[in-house]
Amino acid sequence: MYLVEVFFQNNQPDLGLEQMPYINRVIDQWRYNGQIIGREIPVFVAEQDGENGFGTRVICPEQSSLLPENNNAEVALALEQAEKCGLILDSFQIISEDLNSDITFEQERPEWQVLYTTYLQVCSPLHSGDRLAPIPLYKQLKNQQHLSMDVIKWQENWQACDQLQMNGSVLEKQALAEISDIHSNSFKHGYSLAQEIERETQIPTFYYLYRVGGADRFSEQQRKCPKCGGDWALSAPLFDLFHFKCDHCRLVSNMSWNFL
Repeated sequence: MYLVEVFFQNNQPDLGLEQMPYINRVIDQWRYNGQIIGREIPVFVAEQDGENGFGTRVICPEQSSLLPENNNAEVALALEQAEKCGLILDSFQIISEDLNSDITFEQERPEWQVLYTTYLQVCSPLHSGDRLAPIPLYKQLKNQQHLSMDVIKWQENWQACDQLQMNGSVLEKQALAEISDIHSNSFKHGYSLAQEIERETQIPTFYYLYRVGGADRFSEQQRKCPKCGGDWALSAPLFDLFHFKCDHCRLVSNMSWNFL
């Protein structure tokens, strides 16, 4: 991923706070389209080539993420509304590659993919099946704005539950159930998203089911797919993470962390 500085030229005589909602709308739509990553986006007064305006620094999955061809209809509308109030997206500059981030999937199309996230991740929750590399959402869902936004909302909810169960002091049991139980609302939401993504892309799309607890290592190894009851244990784990994979139900899971 890349740190990018963006400059909005201001054609109004004064820099006013009333223009901030328009910049924030552009930022929101970039985020829901997967063109930028993260939620804490600084905006500041800036000057470029003698022109006054506003700047912002964002994290992008690719150097080309903010090019117009990656915009969806909502991004284009937000930019149009900003321009009507005097704010024009003038330029963006690649500052540096983020060395502390995941490397974005670079191929055109993965053979299979998985909806997977953790509370530590700030990348796209859609990952390739070959090396678990994050796939920018605009690569697949640019024309399905509602689906892309829904994926981001699901990721926020899943990460919040993961954070709570990892902290282990508040709502641990309830949070854990949300990410590990196939009857939970979070599972139903995410699983339906994975199915919708597969229908849209025609790429086999799996859902990651978190696993912790269990009686012992032997019984863990004998676990069956919780949806179809079939065998799903792998002879060798994928990415040292997925020990179970059901091609029929499009589910992957880990060996209980208690026994690794």
